[in-house]
Amino acid sequence: MNTMIDLTHIPTSRDETRQDVVSVLNGSWRGRMTDARGAAESFNLEREAVDHYVPGQVFLYTTPTGIAAGMRLLEAGDKAFVALIGPYFDPTEAAMVVTVLEGTTEPGGLSGTFHTRRYNWRTTLRSGHFTATRVEQISRAA
Repeated sequence: MNTMIDLTHIPTSRDETRQDVVSVLNGSWRGRMTDARGAAESFNLEREAVDHYVPGQVFLYTTPTGIAAGMRLLEAGDKAFVALIGPYFDPTEAAMVVTVLEGTTEPGGLSGTFHTRRYNWRTTLRSGHFTATRVEQISRAA
């Protein structure tokens, strides 16, 4: 008895709506977060231009106070995105925290809201607004 199996190739589906905003986020960004109490902190965000179809790509988020953490893009639409930073140690809170950015993209800029909470907690510790502008590649050298 001779059995023949015919395999059908199923094409991989890619999220085309995610492509545009992810490619817009490539590069280096310098920004500022200002919470509801008026406290402000600067940050840098860097992402190398690589295949934007790779799931779970990580950006590098850093602050002048020495906070460094990965940022993972959770959702992306035509011009909007949601990203998770951390977990990272926040010296102000003396705890491990995560920060969620909900923002929009415009030519050369990002803006939106953020909220920070302790890792594995639901209570928000800090919330406010952020803005960022594209800059030349940030040097990682000391």
